[in-house]
Amino acid sequence: MPADSLLFADIASALDEQLGRARVAGVGTTIRAKLSMEVAQLSLECVSATDECYSQVGRFLQVDRLMWGQIVRDVPSSGVKVTVVLLDVARGAQLGRAEEVFPQNGAAIGGLRRLVDRASMPLPAVPPEALSQRERTP
Repeated sequence: MPADSLLFADIASALDEQLGRARVAGVGTTIRAKLSMEVAQLSLECVSATDECYSQVGRFLQVDRLMWGQIVRDVPSSGVKVTVVLLDVARGAQLGRAEEVFPQNGAAIGGLRRLVDRASMPLPAVPPEALSQRERTP
């Protein structure tokens, strides 16, 4: 999905290009959505920042996996925070996530490929012994 280009148009354009080049294991055909996550959420009236809401967008788009990026001003550092997420739509769970704060737009643009690559890699599975008793009990 393309990044919202209202703010940080230069970063959003570069991020869209990198998302278009993403290679995710187990994914053959890819489709580039024409609308941003924010616009899709508004049209579905599901605007919360939750995996369930994002899954609803994925089901609407009829896809198995959904990858998108978010760009926001990082207030504490006065930099730019870029987040890239890969979501398994059916499970409503993130498969990959990468986030970084950059001091300026040029640094953000230079770091986008690395972020997309990190988000494209599946998150490591948590071994059952690392879960608490409550998390192991169905």
